[in-house]
Amino acid sequence: MDAPRWSALLSGWRAGSGSRYDRLAEALRVGIRSGQLPPSEALPAERALAQLLGISRSTVVAAYDTLAEGGWITRRRGSGTRVAATAPRGANVLTLRTPSALPHGGDEFDFTIAVPLLNDSQRQEMRGAALDAFQESLYYPHGLPELRAVLAEIYTREGLPTTPEMVLITSGAQGAISLLAGVFLRPRDQVLLETPTYFGAIDAFRAAGAETVGVPVTAHGVEPAALAQALQQHSPRLAFLTPTFQNPTGTVMPERAREKVATVVADAGLPTIEDDTLIDLGFEVEAPPRIATFAPAAPIFNVGSLSKLYWAGLRVGWLRVPAAHAGPVGQARTLSDFGSSLPGQHIALRLLKDLPRLRHERREAVTVARDLLAELLRAHLPGWRFTVPGGGQFLWVELPTRQTSAFTLCAARYGVRLFPGASMGVTVGMDGLPDSFLRLPFTLDPSRLPEAVQRLKAAWVEFRSRQGGERLA
Repeated sequence: MDAPRWSALLSGWRAGSGSRYDRLAEALRVGIRSGQLPPSEALPAERALAQLLGISRSTVVAAYDTLAEGGWITRRRGSGTRVAATAPRGANVLTLRTPSALPHGGDEFDFTIAVPLLNDSQRQEMRGAALDAFQESLYYPHGLPELRAVLAEIYTREGLPTTPEMVLITSGAQGAISLLAGVFLRPRDQVLLETPTYFGAIDAFRAAGAETVGVPVTAHGVEPAALAQALQQHSPRLAFLTPTFQNPTGTVMPERAREKVATVVADAGLPTIEDDTLIDLGFEVEAPPRIATFAPAAPIFNVGSLSKLYWAGLRVGWLRVPAAHAGPVGQARTLSDFGSSLPGQHIALRLLKDLPRLRHERREAVTVARDLLAELLRAHLPGWRFTVPGGGQFLWVELPTRQTSAFTLCAARYGVRLFPGASMGVTVGMDGLPDSFLRLPFTLDPSRLPEAVQRLKAAWVEFRSRQGGERLA
């Protein structure tokens, strides 16, 4: 059973009225009607689903019986439980690895996403920066010219010669990744990704119909030899790498390894996305030169964003495109939406002119939260293992269980939303990422972290108390 997928699909199954088995049956009906569970898809075994949801097997049996009586599923000895071929079929919808937007309770703690907190000074700064945004009424499909020029100057100053024509403005980093997926991928193409990796990239490539192939992340990021071996074993059309403060592990690929990776990519002519969205969030260490620096002519596309550095609500990202690919990628950008919002781009322009200050303020704010979260976890959950990263905004935490997806459902009842790390895994051979990890961002208000960790501890105590035995309905 793909536990992370089913935990996401059934994350809200307890809501509503009626018995537990009625609520579970309705959640599965919703999955079938929405297209997330297509006809003939296998459902989990009764015991496995019961263990994931923390309920008794008899509750799952009753839910399945209800669905079978209504013609939603079929149950046959030897072939298991499947969605009925005659069940209603909606549009084909992915079960996203990206955390879904659920209504938040007033006292809920959300560890599924990582976004900077704004203070009053920053809000005022953005209001002032937007004053120039209403002077013209033009489309800029490739982005505000002044903003593209500033970004080109930043890349050039940091060792990667860039002209404004090589920069495209997108709706966040996710927009840049999805744009490149549309340009380079066709159904059944293969994509190389780190494992674990950013869930938004996994979803973008799956939405394009591609097959994802994982290359393991070590303590020093992806090993060049492992990347080269994956290229020999597969026929990828695209690769996605985050060499600097990798999401979610926080690792940093050494400079020598970057040079080797650049050679591998250049020799293969493999279009490669280098995700730089966390490059500005170094604490104790400075980021080595970008991979693209070592092979300027290679098809390496650098993605950046203000979402992690300043505010996710701006939805301003960008893409550095090698000159040889500027034509087709620029055309695809034009066709997507005729350009991003001008107010957001004007704000970004003003902010990026003061980039050193932005970096300093963000690093100071995040460091306080990082150190506090690490201290609280060590004190209250000593069995959870992690390495404090030198940058980024996540702790990659290993729990002493192979049922972390089930624990996330337990924690939700304590008002803590969590994201199972296995959802960030990509299959390597026949093995996926063990269901033992959590990605915990240290972007919550530090004043709220003590209560959040206390709830995590309470949920963990309950979860451990029922592991190994069934819970009555």
